[in-house]
Amino acid sequence: MRGLVLAATAAMALATTGASAAPPASTDAPPAFMEFPLATQVSGAKRADAYAWLVRQGEMSFVMFARGPDFKPVRLTGRSDVDGQLITAVELSPDGKRIAFMTGGAYGGEHAYNPAGLIEAPKPTLWLLDTSAPGEGKRIGPGVGAIFSPDGARLLYRHGEDLRIYEPGAAVEDRVAAKGGARWGDVTWFEDGQSLLFTEDKGGYSFLGRYRLGADRVEWLATGTDRIASPVLSPDQRHVAFVRFPGRLHGVTYDQTESEPVAVEAVDLADGARRELYRSAERSQLPGLEDADQAVRWIGDGRVAFLSEADGWARLYAVAAAGGPATPLTPGGCEAAESEPGVGAELMVLSNCRDIQTRQLSVVDAVTGKAADLPLGSDLVAANARASGGRYLAYVGGTADSPPLLRVMDLKSRRLVMAEKPQDYGWTPRFTAPAPKAVTFKAADGQTVSGQLFEPSTPGPHPALVYVHGGPQRQMFPAFHYMDYYANDYAANRRFAELGFVVLSVNYRSGVGYGRAWREAEGRGWRGASEYQDVVAGERFLASRPEVDPKRVGIWGGSYGGLLTGQALARNSDLFKAGVAIHGVFDWSWPSARPFHLNPSRFFGVDPKDRVQALAASPLGAVDGWRSPVLLFHGEGDQNVDVEETVDLARRLRDRGVEVKTVLLPGEAHSFVRHSAWVRLWREESAFLQDHLAR
Repeated sequence: MRGLVLAATAAMALATTGASAAPPASTDAPPAFMEFPLATQVSGAKRADAYAWLVRQGEMSFVMFARGPDFKPVRLTGRSDVDGQLITAVELSPDGKRIAFMTGGAYGGEHAYNPAGLIEAPKPTLWLLDTSAPGEGKRIGPGVGAIFSPDGARLLYRHGEDLRIYEPGAAVEDRVAAKGGARWGDVTWFEDGQSLLFTEDKGGYSFLGRYRLGADRVEWLATGTDRIASPVLSPDQRHVAFVRFPGRLHGVTYDQTESEPVAVEAVDLADGARRELYRSAERSQLPGLEDADQAVRWIGDGRVAFLSEADGWARLYAVAAAGGPATPLTPGGCEAAESEPGVGAELMVLSNCRDIQTRQLSVVDAVTGKAADLPLGSDLVAANARASGGRYLAYVGGTADSPPLLRVMDLKSRRLVMAEKPQDYGWTPRFTAPAPKAVTFKAADGQTVSGQLFEPSTPGPHPALVYVHGGPQRQMFPAFHYMDYYANDYAANRRFAELGFVVLSVNYRSGVGYGRAWREAEGRGWRGASEYQDVVAGERFLASRPEVDPKRVGIWGGSYGGLLTGQALARNSDLFKAGVAIHGVFDWSWPSARPFHLNPSRFFGVDPKDRVQALAASPLGAVDGWRSPVLLFHGEGDQNVDVEETVDLARRLRDRGVEVKTVLLPGEAHSFVRHSAWVRLWREESAFLQDHLAR
């Protein structure tokens, strides 16, 4: 992990249909099925057999720690999210002796969400904790992006415009390390603890630099008109490998979800000589990867591994640092989702190569290319892999009934030495409906679509729901998802099945896991909404089943799933009788002016000249056909999808006589800071859908 992972999402709630005010918050206990524990982040010690991980459970967040060889989990500290100050990131020192953690969710640098409505708005705050002394921890102060020095004695972090160093016990514990350094990206320590490697985004191009602490200038290692990303130092600290993307054309709005041509290079730190190791013939890598370490990494001092979609699938390749042909390490026709170093030249790879609908673990030798499958037991989903101490691998693994929690594998014996259970956190799975099944069905254009079918245990005919995930670059599984947002959605779908709904979760085109052609499908999104035909195919699949009442099919989803819910109700109210659209994009043509906002219109590449086409491909482009009732749910502080999308749509629908219920949560984020927001969502959506479909 190259620093603390920062959430950049939000959501909110106020609400009416015919009423004039929001109902008071429920004082009832949250539903038991929503109180599951989930390991959301893992950090490994580079020089010790130790791990720290973050667990969310209900309104609480916990920092957990375990040290080898027994890896007995210890709860070091915890925070409630009631004031919006839950723990959002953890970083373990290389020696395993200290943990830095952050409270509060940040966006646009150090701006924080304030769902509790505090008069004095919270700030993202860093804390330091000794792994041998559980407790609240020592407050460092406002800041983000903590990275320990190689010896673990100092903590580098961003605050304001600068990079700062916190050094406990020093004459001046907190000081500026690099004035103006907060703008640097990919910051990495050199092993001497006296220099920093970084990239600096210059707009349409970027540079690679080195800064020696205390110096009055930067040493530029690689410059030019291209964009440099993901620099990594060789183990001997003599070379830096990085990926390079083409520079940007001015006046062009780029789709940030599209892969680009990529080159892999290495620079000699002694003489500045650069060598190109690989260049793709076409678009071959996303600038933003789920596992950023996969972009490029050293295998010893002599080989470099990297990710490429040269054949349309995300595969790992290796090339000699001295030059030569690149050789594939993982097979085609499937996707390498994550990788971590193993023993020697081995890479531990999480992929969907044995079953494209789940995730599996394998080990591959980066020199010989020899690969072997490793067992995950009953786990259908594995993610957040982290190596530690050179001998162990940690990851989170989950099943259809148990949410992802930590596992630790001994890489020499290939056996698990620790595996958490939800019962360790006082939660016992109690779903009464069957586990979901992986299914496939055909879209109108002949494309095969994958999904998961949640069925009640009682005889039909039943009402039914199509569930559409967000992203859109996500893949849902027939098991708990490893991301907390989608783990909550999965649990809701399990509960809907218990309430008598048949639910189909659709992995529509533009999602990940099925290759670049699927992810970057022709006519997707604002270009023509080609992915929507997969949603219609899902409804047709449900309506054809004997246990489903075809006259009682609804739809729900959040973010991009909220957009697709809007598409369904606007374009096919004849098929979808009710829906719940959560923080959805309803007008591709509208660029939000909110400061620090993701701005989906711009993020997905809508140029001013494309706005007529973009509106036509939006739910608003077909709003005159909207007849079905809808619940619109949104966080007012959302920095991913502007709440004005929901405000605008609600007005337009009411003007057309459509039944609309709105729920806005003041100050909330896209990915809901507080657990109470998820509870409110469940109560609102379950009541709404039962009222309109089940009765």
